[in-house]
Amino acid sequence: MIRTLYERYLLGQVNSSPDQIPEHITIILSESDLLDSKGEDKFRSFISWCKKLGITTISAYVDVLHTKEEIQAEMTAMLTTSMQEMLRSLTDDVGFFIYDEKGNLKEKRERTSLTVHLSVGFGGRAEITKAITSVLSDVKDEKIQPEEIDESVIESYLLVQGEPDLIIRAGGKHLSDFLLWQSAYSELYFTDVNWHDLRKIDLLRVIRDFQKRQRRFGK
Repeated sequence: MIRTLYERYLLGQVNSSPDQIPEHITIILSESDLLDSKGEDKFRSFISWCKKLGITTISAYVDVLHTKEEIQAEMTAMLTTSMQEMLRSLTDDVGFFIYDEKGNLKEKRERTSLTVHLSVGFGGRAEITKAITSVLSDVKDEKIQPEEIDESVIESYLLVQGEPDLIIRAGGKHLSDFLLWQSAYSELYFTDVNWHDLRKIDLLRVIRDFQKRQRRFGK
């Protein structure tokens, strides 16, 4: 009862400043967070919470770098497949883009209310390297001239378009290298709450904290 009342209180505070609710949230997870159905169900709930708050984009990264090298490929494939099935089961107004460990688009569904970008094991350094390689290839094919290359051109070759307003690291103290280019001015939030134990109350606390910050965008 008390938790329900507190959740309503937090929701009221968050909704009192609708223009300060982040549009794009990034969540950083580890492979162990999603190895069972409870972890997948939590992701499904997380998407639902964000959707109800009016958040339009979720970019999610599953870090498998701490997995033993000999089973990384198998782990990545297994997680990608299971998350792919989960995202397919969501209502049609939720779109998604799923990238494999090499940054190739594995599957997509256009969104009408919220879009999820999911990357399993493909981090920011690899994303920037892939973008630069693609730019160089297009220069070689004379699709683009060297003098035309600027920040906006490079950004157009990145997998995830747009900058996350807020990056959440669940149950961890360190960030991964996900969205290195896009996250230059993102707000960071580290929570001690493990992914499996994350509640809607915890997300509302994160959003409320974000709303209290004064974003400087590098100034």
